[in-house]
Amino acid sequence: MIKKLNINKNKYIEYDYILKYINDNPIWISAFTSGEGSFLGSLIIDIDSRWGVCPQCEFNITQSFNDKQLLEAINSNFCNTGGVYLKNNNIGAVQFRKITVLKNIIIPFFDKYPLLGCKNFEFNNWKKLVDILYNKHHVGKNIDSKNYILEFAIICKKLNKRRINTQKQTRIDIIIEWLKLLDNIPIKNKKLELKNKIYKAIN
Repeated sequence: MIKKLNINKNKYIEYDYILKYINDNPIWISAFTSGEGSFLGSLIIDIDSRWGVCPQCEFNITQSFNDKQLLEAINSNFCNTGGVYLKNNNIGAVQFRKITVLKNIIIPFFDKYPLLGCKNFEFNNWKKLVDILYNKHHVGKNIDSKNYILEFAIICKKLNKRRINTQKQTRIDIIIEWLKLLDNIPIKNKKLELKNKIYKAIN
């Protein structure tokens, strides 16, 4: 049950009051995340990496940068392990990217205070991505590491399906098909071919 606080509601715009409310009512963050949060996975093309792509995970919450105090209070609730950034069009975001933070702080929080609806489905798929990176399954010279990156890419496509645009859809499809065809570590020219193929397809 959400605890009622005997404080002036007009002070909820102030950092200290927001943080106190969040600390007393942590389930509020789960409710807010259901509307404004995102659990993301992505693959960065990197010709210097062994398999040509570098997997990444992120959890973020976006809001008008006018609510910077709110975003900073959310970051404080997670031990200041993320960062608050100003994006385009006065949009602010609190972002968490460090894999140990995602595994040991973010995931346990939402396991304890569950999300409802579709966001819970996204969260549970996203946890699989975090596990791949946290356990370093994607690292190594054998084909298993490539297969984990392929699994990561397939889950990413499913995870971001509701918000993915045509260019991103094309990009992830090209990466998935490229990874499926690899039976050994690609040479640099092959990685460049992937990069150029994606560039041509989305431009």
